Amino acid sequence: MSGPKVVRFQSEAELRALREDMLRILEREVLRWQERALRLKALEQAQLAAVLARRDALRAAVTKGDNALYAYQVKAETAWLRADLAEREEHAIEQRIAQRQRARRQQQNAVIVIKALQAGGVAVDADLSQALDRLAEGSPEADAEGVLARATLALSSRDQSEELSQAQRAIAEALREDATGSSTAWHAAPAERDPRLQRIDRHIAELQLLQGAVSARTFQDALRAAEAEPDVQRRNLLLDSLVLDLGSAADTFRQQRDHLTHLQDLAHVLSTLDADSQGDLLREAAAADASTPAARLLALADACQHAIDHYHQRQAASSRRAALLAGLAELGYEVHEGMETAWSDQGRVVLRRPASPGYGVELGGNAANGRLQVRAVAMNTERDRSRDRDVEAIWCGDFSRLKAQLNAQGSDLQVERALGVGEVPLKEVEAVAEPARSASATSRRPGDRRLR
Repeated sequence: MSGPKVVRFQSEAELRALREDMLRILEREVLRWQERALRLKALEQAQLAAVLARRDALRAAVTKGDNALYAYQVKAETAWLRADLAEREEHAIEQRIAQRQRARRQQQNAVIVIKALQAGGVAVDADLSQALDRLAEGSPEADAEGVLARATLALSSRDQSEELSQAQRAIAEALREDATGSSTAWHAAPAERDPRLQRIDRHIAELQLLQGAVSARTFQDALRAAEAEPDVQRRNLLLDSLVLDLGSAADTFRQQRDHLTHLQDLAHVLSTLDADSQGDLLREAAAADASTPAARLLALADACQHAIDHYHQRQAASSRRAALLAGLAELGYEVHEGMETAWSDQGRVVLRRPASPGYGVELGGNAANGRLQVRAVAMNTERDRSRDRDVEAIWCGDFSRLKAQLNAQGSDLQVERALGVGEVPLKEVEAVAEPARSASATSRRPGDRRLR
């Protein structure tokens, strides 16, 4: 097929720009992974080195390569980073849950010990008594296990009735085993068996770890009030309500964090591309935080994506026109200053082929979307029309060389549709006196078949 063609063209410059955008977002993903992983626990140097090495390899590959393969590699690395971070966060949350459950058992144990001390008339020093009171109230105590051990020792050191001694020994044994983790006696306490408390602990631990202690404070106060409620029915209602509220808060936080992360990534890319003309949008994006309504975060992200796409569209159109004109110039077609602008303004441009007087090639179509029309044209109505087929064949060879040349440079030129030689008459364009004006020549299309 060597007649008029519809082609899809992406220049090397625009393909590289898309890879650079992917790299920018990946680099932010690596930095985010590193910062959050370090906050959770010490980051293994070998794993950090491996992540940075993979990032550097993708940095090196940004100047060349297949965009589909590059996108696949970036996507795979991003997925690994997010999965690893999620695993680290889950491990840290589980540790927080264990701490909360341990604190709850210590609180329950402190209440039992205090009652046993009071029942046995056992006196302890003021410091120990105050520490036990704080534990029983749910306040954190630096040496909670030590406080309980000292209280248990005070119980064991006094001669009491046989019944009381048996109770004391049971308490002492349970406390001793609980401290070493070798018994599940206190895990089986009614409050600990309540699955709602397990869910509440998980949500509170997640909020504390990922959003900060302040975000969970209201829920902690509500939990203490529910646990202190003497009426069982009301206590159950309070716990049910707290589970629902915490679940909703945790879901909202996760969504907000995802929306905010996405917005920040897009704003970062936009700031590297078009910061001067997008200052207002970038300032709005920078001011957004986890408290910004989700709808606003999404709207800002859409605005950033639109601005990025618009910037790339403008740059891509220019690079496509420049690459095609430069390629045809290397094949011997006349290219003059101002042709790229004329093509942009008028939607088409004609290049003469000095080796074939009276003939040339027309480039047309919307360079912004990459879908273009290319065809051989005649500039003289009073010509030997028997040469038209030969000119189309010559253009076919030139086009093949142009395609190979551009693809070798990293561009992508693909034929979407082509007509055969002689299938439509050679398009005629009005000849002009000066070659530089050929871009603005008017055209007529006798018998022309439109390509779509």
